[in-house]
Amino acid sequence: MATFREIGEFGFIERIGAAGLPRAAGVYCGIGDDCAVLACENHRVRLITSDLMVEGVHFVAEGSEPHWLGHKLLAVNLSDIAAMGGEPREAVVSLAIPPDLDVGFMERVYRGLRELASRYGVNVVGGDTARSTGPLVMNLTLTGEMDPERVCYRSGANPGDLIYVSGTLGDAAAGLKLAPGEAVGLSEQDREFLLCRHHRPEPRVVLGRALAASGAVTAMLDLSDGMASDLRHICRQSGVSAVIDGATIPVSPAFRRFRELSGAGTRNLAITGGEDYELLFTVAQRGRDVVEALAAGTEISCIGRIVKGDGRIFLENARGLKTELDARGFEHFSGSPAP
Repeated sequence: MATFREIGEFGFIERIGAAGLPRAAGVYCGIGDDCAVLACENHRVRLITSDLMVEGVHFVAEGSEPHWLGHKLLAVNLSDIAAMGGEPREAVVSLAIPPDLDVGFMERVYRGLRELASRYGVNVVGGDTARSTGPLVMNLTLTGEMDPERVCYRSGANPGDLIYVSGTLGDAAAGLKLAPGEAVGLSEQDREFLLCRHHRPEPRVVLGRALAASGAVTAMLDLSDGMASDLRHICRQSGVSAVIDGATIPVSPAFRRFRELSGAGTRNLAITGGEDYELLFTVAQRGRDVVEALAAGTEISCIGRIVKGDGRIFLENARGLKTELDARGFEHFSGSPAP
């Protein structure tokens, strides 16, 4: 009998996803993308996504700012809606709470959640609350809407497409290392920037909608488990491979200084580090000018290209030499990035 440690999160998803749907009519996309996509009225589609935050896995309650936890609980779901190109709508929150937890802690969680919800017009319309005999567990389910012909799936990348990312990579992973109070000689300004990127990610909802509306994007997802791991999803579901130019991976000045001060152990964080919640997307060559024009004012970087292949990723150096990229991002049941 296989264990979760052996098959991992994505192995389990493949197993349950293979079972099919008893009522497939009206389901454009089920398990396997950032959101489920369902038919709804007025020739639109409804997007549905859900994310858990578990104390001891995603956060440590003692010393955490509850306001930030509420922000992040909604932000990671907004990022899934952004990855499909949709407009967020309603949220439902379910909680499993230890009986001795201070009520004020959860009130501050909701304050952070509502502040972000108000920015994106999200209504928090219900949920469920239960007692936990273990850690605090928070789950949020978010819906969205959009036109069906504009949905950006993971499965549309083609050989010759260009690979883009928004923002900078590795900041959140660096912030996670700094969160316990690790001292590496950074300035307070750099430290606060990286911690903010970890605790309070900014979902790219506006950019995601603009990219989807352009019609130039062939595949898209958000970066939650690390660029190497998430790009692999696009490659496998599209039946292609990818070549990444290592010199073009965008990193912030704060991350660069963190990497210099921290040593070799952080060298690959921009590739493997999770929770950036930036968008990774592919664009046909003819759509390059359109995408770069509409993203004016938002930092995007072309980091590689899609090639024929079987789901593998190659890292290309300045001399054009390619090596297969084996590094993967965070995997829940191994508890750490794979080597």
